[in-house]
Amino acid sequence: MWGKIRRQKQAALADYLQSFEAGRAVQTQLVAQVANAYYNLLMMDAQLAIAKRNVLLSDSIVQMIQLQKTAGEVTELAVQQAKAQQQNAALLVPQFEQAITLQENGLRLLLGDWPGAVSRNVELNNVVVEDTVLATGVPIDLLSHRPDVRASEKALVAANARVGVAQGNMYPSLNLTATGGLNAYKASNWFSMPASLFSTVAGSLTQPIFQRRALRTQLEVSKAEREQRVIEFRQSVTGAVHEVTNALVKLDKLKTQQDVATERAETLNQAVQNARLLFRSGMANYLEVITAQTNALQAELTKADVTRQQLSARVELYQSLGGGWK
Repeated sequence: MWGKIRRQKQAALADYLQSFEAGRAVQTQLVAQVANAYYNLLMMDAQLAIAKRNVLLSDSIVQMIQLQKTAGEVTELAVQQAKAQQQNAALLVPQFEQAITLQENGLRLLLGDWPGAVSRNVELNNVVVEDTVLATGVPIDLLSHRPDVRASEKALVAANARVGVAQGNMYPSLNLTATGGLNAYKASNWFSMPASLFSTVAGSLTQPIFQRRALRTQLEVSKAEREQRVIEFRQSVTGAVHEVTNALVKLDKLKTQQDVATERAETLNQAVQNARLLFRSGMANYLEVITAQTNALQAELTKADVTRQQLSARVELYQSLGGGWK
């Protein structure tokens, strides 16, 4: 009797903890969504600043080519192409401003707030991305912090406890009722008095003889459920290992991409300066200036996007570890 009660308590507690871990999974997912939305805002801020700088740079290039046209060194076609490059950069400004507003509203929706601006206390390039996790790795026991792994573990505990309950149901049960009276709770009177416990409740001593087939089936079902929970637990752990490994690979490769993107942006920005100087001295044509500026603009935007991907990969690692790593 006490064994069955203990097993039932274990199953009930495991069921409760499983639902608790489901709540933690939602919480971890929300934290990851908020972090990614914030990093997207920082990327868009950086891209907006890049677009505005390119608009100013395009203005100076247009003025320079117009002076060249006045001097008879270039044609109107050169001026038109320079203006088209300026308009391309100017077109990005309202696009990024729109995207920023929508992202701010989306972030405030995640936080349960009304639409509006979101304050930022850091710029994208100033966010510190530590590389210690790539050097030291992630301890495997951190997977136990994942809500889905813990939930599947509790489901396995509950299923195992139910097997114990089903096994207990195969044995006789002693049903205590109020008819036992006061003497039923006096251990010294259990076997001596006519109104003792066993003489009073003898009719309630039930043997599950006629339910043997149903109880055996119930036991087999419980064992099958336990095996299913074992498989699900193994699958959750295996899936968790894959997700953490993929996040680590992304962090490693994105770091390499970030280094290359930074060098490329610096090279192309220097190329713009050189093209302008060469154009003024007549050693480069206007197409080379426009091409250099277009390439530099795209390189800067790509660099900002790679930085955002790097930060999102860290959020992915955090989520893959169930919020158990900082």
